[in-house]
Amino acid sequence: MTLQPGTNSTSWSSAWNNGKTKTIRVPVKLADQILNYARELDSGIDMEQQIILKFIDSFVERRKAEFRPNQYSRTASLESRRWDELKRFRNLVANGDAKSESSVESLVVSVRR
Repeated sequence: MTLQPGTNSTSWSSAWNNGKTKTIRVPVKLADQILNYARELDSGIDMEQQIILKFIDSFVERRKAEFRPNQYSRTASLESRRWDELKRFRNLVANGDAKSESSVESLVVSVRR
């Protein structure tokens, strides 16, 4: 038996991680958003984690766009000490450690100092 692309279920691999798929009807205006949401769910990555990371990244980009050169720096940089705790928090979230109570507690203690 020869496989013909598009006619046999085994002729290509699924783009989804969670198995079988189903055709559904959704409003055209929402289709892209719904598909993006479905892909994020399918990836297995924690949605709360993704929301926090996107928020941190957009905050950083907005601050870089608002940066004005001064006597200390000519370009926007995330290497100054004032960004250290935000970078540390982002790393905790990205690595999934933010749910660990000891990780969050150590971050809170270092911020209070």
